[in-house]
Amino acid sequence: MTLTQLKPREEAFTKILLDVKKLDAIVICEGRSDVEVFKSILQKLSTVVERGFSIGFTDAEGLSNIPDMATAIAALSKLSRRLKTLVVAIDADEYTIEERAIGLINGLRARGTVVEDVEKSGYHNQVYVADVLSNERRLKVLILVNGDFTIPSRKHVLEDHCVKLLGIPVKGDIDSTKEIIGEIEVCVERIKALPRDVVCEYFGHVCRALEMMLQYP
Repeated sequence: MTLTQLKPREEAFTKILLDVKKLDAIVICEGRSDVEVFKSILQKLSTVVERGFSIGFTDAEGLSNIPDMATAIAALSKLSRRLKTLVVAIDADEYTIEERAIGLINGLRARGTVVEDVEKSGYHNQVYVADVLSNERRLKVLILVNGDFTIPSRKHVLEDHCVKLLGIPVKGDIDSTKEIIGEIEVCVERIKALPRDVVCEYFGHVCRALEMMLQYP
């Protein structure tokens, strides 16, 4: 398994194009800390990854940039027969899972991207599946929405799952668990130390989406 860090805002177009053509899947996260969490979880699933499977990770530097980045990757996919899957991870924030997922899909469509066959995954209720069409090519898109709605916070984010994994109690009304976690390395190190089944108990949507990504031909 090969992991590649993509830097669309820093690298030349030709470099990005060459990277995309070498990849089987791309994972877009909102921020750099989210990427580190996803990479550490993927390492837990590495036993089911075929040799030669290549995955690119990139952070969008904020939610507002994700629709543009996903649209650009969908357009580039027509130049790569190898790229099959795009995974997009977003925080629920103050919205429901469905509102956040459909909002992203509407954002892609508003930018001219053809999105079809949108449905909630049967594997996890925080994962949505869709097909993006580009010049008769179909790119599978997996949208996963972060957040644990049992936590009494105004916004629901990836750090919710870290808080649960670390066993940190959340008392009182807070804006989000980002206030509690601080440095994401604490969560990443805990993920690395725990067995796969335990990690996937708290990051079930991430595990299911990455497993689906690895299954697509």
